[in-house]
This record gives sequence, C-alpha cells and structure tokens, in this order.
Amino acid sequence: MKLLVYSHEFPPFLGGLATTSLKLVEGLSSRVNSLIAIVPSYGSNHDNIDKNLKCEIKRVPLLGNSFLRSVPFFQQFLGFFYLLYNIVVIKPDVVMFITEEAESVGGLVSYFVDFRSVVRVAGSGIVTCFHGTAINKRILKYPMSTLYKKSNRVIAVSNYTKSLLEGIGVDDEKIRVVYNGVNKFMLESPVNKENIGLLQKKYKIKKDDKVIITIARVLPRKGQDNVIRALPGVLKKVPNLIYMVVGEGKYRKEFEKLAAQLNVSSNVIFTGGVENRSIKDFLDSSNLFIMTNRAWNNKVEGLPNAIIEASARGKAVIAGNHSGSVEAVIHGETGLLVDSTDPEKIEEALVELLTDDKKLI
Repeated sequence: MKLLVYSHEFPPFLGGLATTSLKLVEGLSSRVNSLIAIVPSYGSNHDNIDKNLKCEIKRVPLLGNSFLRSVPFFQQFLGFFYLLYNIVVIKPDVVMFITEEAESVGGLVSYFVDFRSVVRVAGSGIVTCFHGTAINKRILKYPMSTLYKKSNRVIAVSNYTKSLLEGIGVDDEKIRVVYNGVNKFMLESPVNKENIGLLQKKYKIKKDDKVIITIARVLPRKGQDNVIRALPGVLKKVPNLIYMVVGEGKYRKEFEKLAAQLNVSSNVIFTGGVENRSIKDFLDSSNLFIMTNRAWNNKVEGLPNAIIEASARGKAVIAGNHSGSVEAVIHGETGLLVDSTDPEKIEEALVELLTDDKKLI
C-alpha cells in the first residue's frame, strides 16, 4: 500500500497538530509498504527530524513561512499545485489529510483528480470554518465539505468532534472515533532525576516548591491567563507555588503583564517553546498539569494532546469541563474538570489538589 500524508503542520513547528502529524507518520510508516509525507518547510532546521523517520518527507518550500502563513489563501494556493502534482506523479492508494488548511486543499484538488482519501479531524476547524464569522475562514468550508463527502473515512479524535461532524452533515456511517495516542517513550521512559535537577537549577525552583504546569501555545484558548488570575488566592494557602507556562504564543507578553499586575510574576515562569522530547522531563518535574481550555476566537479543543501526555506521565490534571477535554479526564479520578471561564473555580480546584498529597501522584 502506498500512503500519502498531507499536513500543514509538522515539526519543528510546535503545536498539537504538528505533534499529531509526526506521531501518525511515525506509526503508519511501519504499517504500510510506502509512506510519503508532504509537509511545510520551516527552513533548514528540520533535517535531523526528517532523517530519523522511516519514510520519505517532502517539504513544501514557503508553506511554513510565518509571514506567508498570514497571507489569505496563500497556503491553499501553494498547496493546491504541490499536492495535485504529487498525486498525479506518485499515484498513492490513499491520501490522508491533517489540519483544516490541508483539508481545504484536498477538497480543491478533488475537483481535478480522483483519489481515495481519509481525513483526520480535530474539530476546531469545523467551528472556525463552518460556524465562525471570518470570511477568509468561512469560504474554506466549501472545499472542506467536498472532501468530507468524497472521503472513504473521516476520523474524529473524540466523540465531541464526531458530533461536530454530524452537525455539518457528514455521513455517520463513514465517521470513526480514534482517540489521540502518545509515544511509547512517554509511557515507558523512567523519570530522569538528573534532567529534573537541571530544570530546577535553570528555573531556580526549590526542592520544596509545588509546581503546576501548562504545556501549550500561549493563547486565551489554552487558559493560561485564567490560571494566573487564580494564583493570588491559591498562594494564600500554597505560598511555595510555581506556575510553569511552557510554550510560545503571541499572548505571552500580555500574560506576563497580567502576572505583574497581580503581583505574581515571581511565581510564574514562562519557558518559551521546548522540543517535544523534553516535555517528559518538564512533566516529571511538576506536581500537576493544568490546562483550563475554553472556546475562544471560534476555536475549540477536539482532544488536547497535552492532557493525554500529562496523564501518561501519571500527573493529576485540571482541565476545562467542555469539548474533548471531558473525554480525556475522569473527573474525581484522574483529575478535575472545572468551569474554565471562572478563576475562582480554578482556584478551588488547585487548592483541593495541592493541599492533599494523596490526590497528587
């Protein structure tokens, strides 16, 4: 079987969809005779990633350029010609699509050439493109809808995502729910005390500090701001608390300013983006994981990878009580689901877990 994977996010770009694309390519490459992945180029810093994969990686020049990504329809225009050419030349048995931008390209290409396809849908693109108000996003629903109709299978990452697909008319018979997984090393790798010590030294974390952590892009949708708003109340009962915000995003400066306004800057550490292989050590150095995600800017969480990875490392989780998060956390057993729009509820959940060591792993 010859499989072509087409995605508009891939490492070294940091993000859940990029990580998912990599994991699917890694897993599927050992299950099919031939796998070719067409993904964005982000410059010359992806050679080490590509050479360690057991498949052919085709990087699309300019597709990952940060400036050009903001140009309306540039990704679709460039991707259309690149994907069309490769389908004609490679003649894959199946094409798999990941990310809403890739889906829109697939829908456009399907008007010009026939191919069997599978679409892996997170869900956020449906809310943005089918129900949002931005014209440049709304127009993408037409080729996306075409691809869904022509695809042999549509993979939903959660039952929540499945309900979104059904809501836009995708045939229930072709939808299958397949939850995101984690890499084997996240489940089986032992705790590396040396690496944890290096992190504690780098970020000046004391041995008796309680550490909570969010690993995600720094955006209101991920909820770091409401965690910061909850900190003043939590610190009254857990004064030795450190909040690690791991990830990059355009709201970092705004959230840093918020922490300063609330006089909790000394308790909040913004690490910036980190390599995926380092996430294990960051999780192991923490006491609990928190991602109080909420719907924002017509974006939702289909099934947060970060929550699953935190659970894989045995961490209690606090998450928003909606969207795909409710399928990743068993409330009262593996963590707590809270009203992510209410800092007081977040505060209550943090205090409950941080003051009861039996509830922390």
